[in-house]
Amino acid sequence: MGKIYSTLAFCFLFNLLQAQDLGKIEKGISLAFQTDGSIYKKEVSYPTKYQYGGHAGLMMKIPFDYHVFFVPQTDLNFRKFQQKQPVSGEYFYIEEWQVRVAPMLEIDFNQPGQNTFFIQFGPSIGFGLKGKQSRINNNQEEKRPLKYGFQAYGRYDASAHAMLGYETRTGFRIAGEYIHGLGNMINTEFGARMKYRTVALEVGYILGRKK
Repeated sequence: MGKIYSTLAFCFLFNLLQAQDLGKIEKGISLAFQTDGSIYKKEVSYPTKYQYGGHAGLMMKIPFDYHVFFVPQTDLNFRKFQQKQPVSGEYFYIEEWQVRVAPMLEIDFNQPGQNTFFIQFGPSIGFGLKGKQSRINNNQEEKRPLKYGFQAYGRYDASAHAMLGYETRTGFRIAGEYIHGLGNMINTEFGARMKYRTVALEVGYILGRKK
């Protein structure tokens, strides 16, 4: 349901903004490879392993001012978490698919129509779809589908994004991105606190530009 709601909201925003005299609205696609780190604390901090994931999605680039653009995005994100030293009875490995909606702001350093460096920043809201989790019980690894809930893993997530990139006049984009998870993903009372820290390399393309 979260995916359906986010898609409807994205389409509504697109139609609303097209009705405004803001200049040409461009659409694009993006694909990223990412390294997922995490912070995991209970009474003490537990070391975690870097994991690999990625995301792919759609975006719009809407003129807001001469060098400033509103860049709403939605993507499908795959991420992982793993402790280095599993604790008996606790989940030490998680992988998750989620849909994210991100109303971003972008500033281009050069004038429109030219090659330019850019910075992009803003929040995102994630909606968990499905995943897997593993824990150690009686010295045996126990695997099961990821369970969402008030006393389980959080379905909803908020993050802050910061990106530095380069865009060509033909529409090709490449950027480095840092994603700082804001919410604790473990909802269990008196449980651990876990937040994601992600670094991504993203490529994208603005559709419809003349070569």
